[in-house]
Amino acid sequence: MTKNLADELQFTARQAMTGLHPLPQGEEPGGLPLRKLLAAVFRSRYLVFGTTLFGLLVGAFLAITTANSYVSTGTFRFTGSGAEVSDIDPTRATQTSLEAIGTTATYILGTPGLLSRVVDRLGPARILAPYRPGTPGASGVRSFFYAIQRDWNATRSEDVSPEEALKCLQRTLSIERPRFTDVLVATCRANDPRLAQEVLSVYMAEAIKWHIEKYDDPKAYEELRKAVDDARQRLDAAQRALQDFRDLEAGVQDFESELRRLREDESDALGDRTRHEAELSQKRAMVEALREQLDQVKGTLPRYVIEHKKPDPTREIDEYTARKIDLNLELKRLQSEGRRDTADKERQIQAIDAEIARIKKQAAEAEPIPEQVENPDWRRATVTLGELQTEVRLLAAQLAQMTKDRETASKRLERMIGLEPQYLKLRDARLAADDALKLSLDAWQVAQQKRALSQGLFSSLKEVEPASLPLEKEGPNRGRLLLGGLMVGLFLGLGLVVLRALPDTVVRTRENLERIEGLQVIGVMPRLDGRNLKRHRLLRERGW
Repeated sequence: MTKNLADELQFTARQAMTGLHPLPQGEEPGGLPLRKLLAAVFRSRYLVFGTTLFGLLVGAFLAITTANSYVSTGTFRFTGSGAEVSDIDPTRATQTSLEAIGTTATYILGTPGLLSRVVDRLGPARILAPYRPGTPGASGVRSFFYAIQRDWNATRSEDVSPEEALKCLQRTLSIERPRFTDVLVATCRANDPRLAQEVLSVYMAEAIKWHIEKYDDPKAYEELRKAVDDARQRLDAAQRALQDFRDLEAGVQDFESELRRLREDESDALGDRTRHEAELSQKRAMVEALREQLDQVKGTLPRYVIEHKKPDPTREIDEYTARKIDLNLELKRLQSEGRRDTADKERQIQAIDAEIARIKKQAAEAEPIPEQVENPDWRRATVTLGELQTEVRLLAAQLAQMTKDRETASKRLERMIGLEPQYLKLRDARLAADDALKLSLDAWQVAQQKRALSQGLFSSLKEVEPASLPLEKEGPNRGRLLLGGLMVGLFLGLGLVVLRALPDTVVRTRENLERIEGLQVIGVMPRLDGRNLKRHRLLRERGW
């Protein structure tokens, strides 16, 4: 809501009156009625006139400066022999099919090689000949226009080069093949009818020669056969050079495998030497430690130790046991003979048992006696020391042999590394010769198939209609250029007027104000320009 109550009431009244008197269709706020558009056009009449005049001038400039163009037309007939047997190869991998040649015939006849022949034959100066319109006797306005066209389309002398001539031919020469036909239509566009006919005639003649050179097999067959022979000779020479290098200089059959093996052996030998040196150092440290322990002066491991032992009755017991066994045998013999004087033997056996029991009891009750014995730890350390010394001698011998073998292998590896660049050069030469032979064999196989199919001529290109002499110009249509410039300028001005009128919200007439406000206008203040002031002054002079 507004801050003033009177403004709020006036706004409400305007809305009510607007609902009672709705605007006609097409004159709603934000639209662009025809009356408003015409008024905008009238107000911007000078802008529309200016853009129309500008478009007319541009069209006139194009009509005056655009050179005449003439089109010469010629026709080829493209045919292929051997079409009935073109599917002899199911894979179609080694044969150029007629369909492929026919499809790409327009591209083949537009290659820079063929166009360069036309440039060499005619010369860049003739192809880039300057535009010379009109007749020698022309005068007046027409001669002035001709002079403008000659100056505008003039070619500078430094721009006359084979490259520019080739670019010009690529723009002006074209080959089209109508669908489902064997006809090729060649056209040439130039600013002079005789130049267009001359260029197209030379192009058609060179195209036929070029096609014969490219697709006539008898000539190419011998060249391909010779190329195959040369490629084989180069491959044999490369293989012999590589084999001589392997046998005489490197002394191996497989240089790469031998070099890889030597490098692996070098790495393995370095690792083995490191491990042997570490193990030898460890063994030597263990030997020195054992020697320090076994030293009789400073060592910590004595050879003899004192042990307290009780008397050992084993010897005496063994002697009594042997006597007891003899008595038992004698007792059994007497018993087997049936003799009765065995009591004495039995008493002797009992006495021996009592003596053995006494000896065992006496040994068990006896006090331990100190005795010097050999130290078992010293004996084990001595054995270990001998074993370690043997291992040290063996490891030292192995390390010396490994060092000698490593020096020999390192010298051989250095020699092989020095020969590697020469080997790579010879190997690359052999691979290149092998690739060249494969390419030559593929091309020769295609040539053999072409000869088997159609006696050497796989396709033909014949002239049906020679290059024509254009009797009328192809363009430009100068009246159409003028009319087009006029229409473009006019519509450009109208478009600018519409763009300016769409956002225009200025109230210009009484009707616009009454339609927007919904109130009746009771008076209009005239515009105080020169015309209105003069009219009011005249009225006052007449007594108004």
